[in-house]
Amino acid sequence: MPNARKKAVDCLIRCERGGYSNLVLLQELASGGFDARDRAFCTALVYGTLSRRITIDRLLERYVSVPLSRLDGEVLQILRSGVYQLFWMDSVPARAAVNESVALCRQFRKSSACGLVNAVLRKCSDADISEAFSGISERPELLSVRYSMDPELAGMLDGQYEDRTEEMLEAMFTGSGLYLRVNSLLTDEASAADSLKADGIETEPTGLANCLKVISGFSGRSETMERGEARIQSLPAQFSASCVGAEPGMKVLDMCSAPGGKTMCIAQDMRDTGSVTALDLSENRLELVRKLARREKIHIVETLCGDASVYDSSAVYDRILCDVPCSGYGEIASKPELRYKAPGVSEDLPELQYRILCNAAEMIAPDGRIVYSTCTLLERENQSVIKRFLGEYPGFRLAVPERLPSCAEVSGDMISFIPGSSSSEGFFVAVLCQM
Repeated sequence: MPNARKKAVDCLIRCERGGYSNLVLLQELASGGFDARDRAFCTALVYGTLSRRITIDRLLERYVSVPLSRLDGEVLQILRSGVYQLFWMDSVPARAAVNESVALCRQFRKSSACGLVNAVLRKCSDADISEAFSGISERPELLSVRYSMDPELAGMLDGQYEDRTEEMLEAMFTGSGLYLRVNSLLTDEASAADSLKADGIETEPTGLANCLKVISGFSGRSETMERGEARIQSLPAQFSASCVGAEPGMKVLDMCSAPGGKTMCIAQDMRDTGSVTALDLSENRLELVRKLARREKIHIVETLCGDASVYDSSAVYDRILCDVPCSGYGEIASKPELRYKAPGVSEDLPELQYRILCNAAEMIAPDGRIVYSTCTLLERENQSVIKRFLGEYPGFRLAVPERLPSCAEVSGDMISFIPGSSSSEGFFVAVLCQM
């Protein structure tokens, strides 16, 4: 039987070298040999260790006599995963966390490090996690270490969310739950729920049409999903597509379509009649859109490779979705690498987002609707872009749908999903209508 801990360290090593955790895990676990329990353990250990890396390293630095950068890569990841097990995996006894980590040294042919790993982890097992925060006086650094996040990003979020910051950052350590989109062209919500139950997957309605929340039993595969009757898609993403208000026979443009989940939601709302133009800058990613359309038996989607900020169409569209490129910080719970991406890397995005939105305004019908959405938490990519647009295009107004998910918040007629008590995913939606 494969060793789940060794596989986790293999994944962590690849992630340290630049691999994306979700893709690395998919590839590493595809080799087979793992039962559902081992897969779940490996996944939790990889995501957890990545998510707590700054906190873990701060604690390790107290007990390792050399800079962590001088340790062999395998040894460092063994130590990190060992600390994560000690402090955040209640199901793992401390003795097992230490002994299994020492055994991993031998499996990675690093027997000379057995003594170091044993000594360091035993000291950590007797420590309190608060030791990692001792001596820190500046709030951005404290937030960075406590919640394992780039200090500049932590400071920016703190400045924006103030007394909600710590609740939000804590929520980013937990998954937002798993949601499924029901393909209304092939089935209906109740029938899909029954079909999924037959697959061993328990779901419940969310109040959003064709959106089900998984309660239990999901193992990664389902005959219902393989038939194209349902697929994984977050609730905020489904909501943003529903805000488009696409109806049968309309002409719709999705300006940044790939990988196509929202495009398919729109086409389903249109009952596969009319037309949906799926625009994206990447031809390779457009193939994902075409593949998804085939899987879900959708025929009205036409893919087009182009730059949404300069795309010039003679056509006029009834509805346009601008799900623009963004920093993605709302997805930190599921993409732990984003924790360590400094916001300076994405400081040029608001200008691009604004250009895409302005371009959409040139192609929308007089009584049409534009939906602007992002999966980030930064005001400069959300509210600021919309306020700038409304200042330049006074013929548009904001509109709020009558029915909102319980986890959605409205401020200034703009809709936000903020990690906290009811959600761990960040998302932003603005619905713009002609006056």
